[in-house]
Order: sequence, then structure tokens, then C-alpha cells
Amino acid sequence: MAFDQGVADAPLWLKDLRKRHGGVQVYAGNILDKGSLIEAIGVFQPEALVNLAAKPGVAEAEEKPEQYEQVNVQGLENVLEVCAEMGLTRIVHASSSSVYGLCAGQMDEQQALEPLGRYGQTKARGEQSIWKACEKRNLHVRILRPFTLMGPLGRPDMAPWKFAEKISNGQTIQLHVGARRDFTSVHDVAKAFALAIETDWKGCEAFNIGSEVPHGAEELARLLAQSLGRELRFERVDLPVYMPPSTWSNSTKAKQRIGWRPEVSFAAAVKEFAQWYVQQPNL
Repeated sequence: MAFDQGVADAPLWLKDLRKRHGGVQVYAGNILDKGSLIEAIGVFQPEALVNLAAKPGVAEAEEKPEQYEQVNVQGLENVLEVCAEMGLTRIVHASSSSVYGLCAGQMDEQQALEPLGRYGQTKARGEQSIWKACEKRNLHVRILRPFTLMGPLGRPDMAPWKFAEKISNGQTIQLHVGARRDFTSVHDVAKAFALAIETDWKGCEAFNIGSEVPHGAEELARLLAQSLGRELRFERVDLPVYMPPSTWSNSTKAKQRIGWRPEVSFAAAVKEFAQWYVQQPNL
């Protein structure tokens, strides 16, 4: 069962496509409304909860910080409170690599959480709420920190989609100078959540979920253009101050503790996304 909190992170046609692809029963509600959370959990009676509800988007968070604070912090606190009250003690929560901020090399879970932008700040505060809830409310939570996702059914505000759209229309794309990201296949990330919830655990722990191989923005753009069979036109622009130059995961802990490891290569993930993109009738 999926609880759709109704955050407008995608056009309706894409949200509908995601629901059909998932093949799950959807209960429409909002994590800012404790009543709807109580009703959904009461109807479904789950043994564990996977919390993917969030307000996504690094750039938009700089423009609408109040919305991100409400959903990513207060909304998460509502989820934790309701779960504790209803005896639902096992939770797997989707955080983000954005909680880390600047890092010269690979990031592991011991890295201090010093996010640069408002989005990462709200996700880090959400993690703080989780640790407190685990101590005070006897919850057991696994926090997964996915690095930059790549694949079908993604978000229109992320680089793969934005680049594909402009490349397909013969437009010039803007490449952030020096930007490198640890692109991770959505298939690998989904597998991580499945593995995380399938085994018992106690307390609270965090895991990086990344491919462990960073790639530059220009490399992404060139592979997309090649997969789309189009010419690449680009210009270089400075990276916004709220974005780190590089993300690079050390995912050793996830390999050791939940038996997860990345399997889809960057090139394969780019090609799969491009093939999916050109097949969408709404684009």
C-alpha cells in the first residue's frame, strides 16, 4: 500500500504512471495531517513502514523554504509520532546525500552533516528528529541516504530530465562548472529499501546508497545526447552556492549490514532513462 501525500513534485500524468507501475493500492492523504496518517496505518496494519514522503528539489527549496520545513521536518515528526502511538516501531526512512555538504573525497556515514542548501538542511533536521524518536519512543529506524538517482519515472527538475528535454529540442543546456555527482540507478536504490526492511534490527542506523563512482555533468550530457541521437549544445555556468561541487559515496556499510551493492552502471542507467524518455507520449 502506498500513502500519497499529494506533494506536487511531478505532473499528474507522471504520478499516475508511477502508481500504475507500482501496482499498489494508493491511499490519498497528507503527512501534515495526523488524522489521515492514523487512518491509513489503521486500515493497512503494516508490520513496517517505508517513509518516502518528502518535498524534493534542491533549487526550489531555496525559493520556498517554509514548505520544505513543513513537509520534511514537521511532516516527518508527525509520521514518527503516529507510528509510536500505534505501535508501529520499524521504519525505513529516505533521507538524502544532500545532508553532507562539502566533502573532498568519499563520504561515509561518519561524515559530519553540514548541508549547504535549505533542502539538505531540512533532511538533516529530519534525521535529528529520528534519532531523538528512537531514544524516547522505542522506534527502530534505518535511514537511507541515496545519492543522485537516475532512471525511468524520475523527476522533471533533475539534471537527466532537464538535459534530455533541451537536447531533444535542440536547445543549449547549462553545465555547472566542476559539478560531479554519484549517479545511482533507481533500480539499485529500490533494492536497497527492500533489503533494509527485510531483516530485523534494533535502534537507529544510517546507510549511504550510492554507486561509489562520481561522474561530471558534461559526461552525463554527452551520453544523453548520444543515446537520444541528437547534437549536444552547452554552455558552462557557475555552480550555485547551495550545491556542493561533488558527491561521492562510500557505501561499504550498506554492503556489510544489509547485503546491498550497486549493480547498474552509469552508462546503462543513462541509456535506460533516455529510452524511457523518448517513449513518453506526454513529452
